Amino acid sequence: MNFLLDSNIISEIWKPQPVAAVVEFLNQAEWFIPVPVLAELQEGASGTPGEARRLELNQLIDTLISDFGDTLIDFDAESARTWGRLKHSPEVKRQPQALWDSLVDAMAVRHGYQVATRNEKDFRHAKTFNPFAG
Repeated sequence: MNFLLDSNIISEIWKPQPVAAVVEFLNQAEWFIPVPVLAELQEGASGTPGEARRLELNQLIDTLISDFGDTLIDFDAESARTWGRLKHSPEVKRQPQALWDSLVDAMAVRHGYQVATRNEKDFRHAKTFNPFAG
């Protein structure tokens, strides 16, 4: 099974003491980083108060792109069409999604991947897996 990583998985591995189950998952699973997650990480880094922390987060993003660029999956035309269809689903109409989550959700559906996330309820259509649960 292939997985798309949610931003909370990436931010977890940036912690001084990441949850062991998340590290184990990343070492064993076949995973990819959807580019909307990069946008979400960059948005968070750019909005961080304090120049030192902002620089640190930007360096982490640079390193992520440099070291794992081959795992990046673009938001392509078919993902865009999938997103447009899913935006009108009964699940989304009942409970709207944040933009980044809706884009990752569509990408996971389009590629047939699961989303690795701590926030399983944020995804209305894709199957999810919570590596924090072990």
